[in-house]
Order: sequence, then C-alpha cells, then structure tokens
Amino acid sequence: MIESNTVQVTPFLRVSDLDGSLSFYKSILGFSCPLRQGDYAYVSRERAAIRLLVAENPEQLHEPQIVYIDVHDIAVVLEQIHQSLNSLPDGRWKGPIDQLWDMRELIVYDPDGHIITFGQGIGSNANQWRQHDPR
Repeated sequence: MIESNTVQVTPFLRVSDLDGSLSFYKSILGFSCPLRQGDYAYVSRERAAIRLLVAENPEQLHEPQIVYIDVHDIAVVLEQIHQSLNSLPDGRWKGPIDQLWDMRELIVYDPDGHIITFGQGIGSNANQWRQHDPR
C-alpha cells in the first residue's frame, strides 16, 4: 500500500553548458543521468534528483540556486566523492562543517555557481529522518 502520493522534489537548475554540467554531476558528485533530451537532463543519486535545463538567456544564470540533499551519514558521501572533489579548483567545495543549526554539511559549487549541499542531522537533528526512512 502506498502511504503517500508525494515521491520527491526535483528542482530545476538553469545551466550554461549541459555537457559540462552533466560531466560535473556524474564524475564529481556521483549522479547518474537516466534521461537526456535536447537541452534538458535528469540526474539522480540514490533518492535525490535534479533537473538540468540550459538557460535560454544569460540573465537566467545571475542568481545561483541552492539544492540541499539530506543524508543519513555525510562520511559515506565524502568517502564516495572525496577523490573527485580534490580534483576541483580551490574554493569549489568545503566541509564537512558542523553548523549552528545542528547540521553537518558538505558544500559543493557546480560550474554555474549553484550550491549543492549534502547535510546530515547532528545534535538535536540527529534522528530527524529515521522515522521517515523506508529502508
């Protein structure tokens, strides 16, 4: 029986170069690309997904967007992508950082300046997703 009709949220990010963005999301962050059509691509990593769409004009790229991916264990993510993160130029990623809002975060900037943050609850947020986890 389906408990909820809502599956997930998949934000759209406008990108300047779809090939470059796909390379970044696949080789650096470990996403797969199950669908690409023209100027659009759908990338996913486990239960998180992002829709990439080539910007129709440069004005659409002025404001970077933020995508927050909640995870159970940030150390697992870091272990999976640490080597590829180290291939990025200085300043393109930081963390894990224990934030004042009880989240441990790994922050990565994509080629268009969008901020991709992986976050794990700590302290008062340590068990925030356990009750929602279907595993």
